[in-house]
Amino acid sequence: MTLWPRSSAPWIVGRPARFSDAAEDFVNELTRQQPWRKARCEARLEALGESLGDPALGTEFPDARLEAWLDTCPESERAGARALLKEFEIYLREWDWLPPRL
Repeated sequence: MTLWPRSSAPWIVGRPARFSDAAEDFVNELTRQQPWRKARCEARLEALGESLGDPALGTEFPDARLEAWLDTCPESERAGARALLKEFEIYLREWDWLPPRL
């Protein structure tokens, strides 16, 4: 998604990065490049964050709760939601929001 990934997640000091922090940063970066996607992406990630309870990000993210959330999406929106989650996960790994997998 980006040409110059940061070396670490921004401004989060002294506490674990939360889903909401990363989602906000992702939407800002995504819509800087593709502004027409803001409303839909923001709404999907907000709904997911509410469903998950705004967890701290760790090596286990994403987990089975994402599949359960996808099952609650209308069938017509599931493919788009799945694609967004894949793009979000790539972003989280590229920009060091998630610790490396062992």
